[in-house]
Amino acid sequence: MINQLLQNPDFTGSAPGEALRTQPLGFVDVGARGGVHHVVERLAGVTSVLAFEPDQEECLRLTKEMAANSPWANYSIEPIALAGETGTAPLYVLKSAVNSSLRAPNPDFIKRYGLTGFEISKVVSVPTTTLDVLFFGPGRPAGQQGEFIKLDTQSTESEILRGAERTLDERTVALLVEVEFYEIYQGQPLFSEVELQLRQRGFSFYGFDLRTRSAKMLEKRKSAGRERIFYADAIFFKDPLPGGLWKKPMSRRAWNVLFACALLLEHYDFALQLALETWARDEEAVRLRRLVQQEASRLAVRAFDDVMALAERVRTNPETANVEVGKFVDARRHLADYDDVKA
Repeated sequence: MINQLLQNPDFTGSAPGEALRTQPLGFVDVGARGGVHHVVERLAGVTSVLAFEPDQEECLRLTKEMAANSPWANYSIEPIALAGETGTAPLYVLKSAVNSSLRAPNPDFIKRYGLTGFEISKVVSVPTTTLDVLFFGPGRPAGQQGEFIKLDTQSTESEILRGAERTLDERTVALLVEVEFYEIYQGQPLFSEVELQLRQRGFSFYGFDLRTRSAKMLEKRKSAGRERIFYADAIFFKDPLPGGLWKKPMSRRAWNVLFACALLLEHYDFALQLALETWARDEEAVRLRRLVQQEASRLAVRAFDDVMALAERVRTNPETANVEVGKFVDARRHLADYDDVKA
């Protein structure tokens, strides 16, 4: 998937493609343990990554890894925690490092759902700052960082957004935010609060990649039922089209980046509507329509092979049929929106 979009001449020959070759996409990855989020891999060569991870050892590891072999136009990582204000804060380092947070875990829900890796190993003090201070503080150069923001900080996403109001207003066109639906961490804001916070900043909620949990009282190979939504990656766009929440003028750069982000997040219908109902005319309209159709069909053509592989797994191991079908649905759930298909 690395640079897959850059290998498509319809993208490189388009206005969005030219804009990103001239000035790379400013991607901010907050909570970068494990590496840059895969969502921007298809445009890696024209993406400038600014990552944040409060674990200094992980920062050093990622810095060395990127120095040896980086696909990105630019890459840097800061060993600090983003928050709603500058200062210091306790970092709860948990048994599973990916669960570490500036908030303490909630023992009630952890026990109820049998969650593992949430035991506190230690508590350390870490420096904090805000995106607005980093991007607009004294002596800071102008730039494009923050056009696309990914947040995965185990419960502090709302505070980071509070410290990024100018960034959201002046630079950001798309966000991918991890949100929770019950308090995995003590006192954390939940999805409804994060959605309202972003809605008030002019961002429209577009969809989820959902994860669920249960108390595992039933054997999944022999039962089926609904589970509680645990957390999700939520997608938000500045939507300047009729009915959208964004009412301020947008620069041509912002239009181009918004189109590119819609492609990366696989909201292809929105991407095509952005182009054809605004700037794309004549040859550009033909090019972008063809591009979006190619990208969308890339996902559709996998369906046959995926179904046949599923059928073979079920035929070979019929006792796991319910689990195999469930995993198949989980993997494709975000692509399974067919309520509006014409009869």
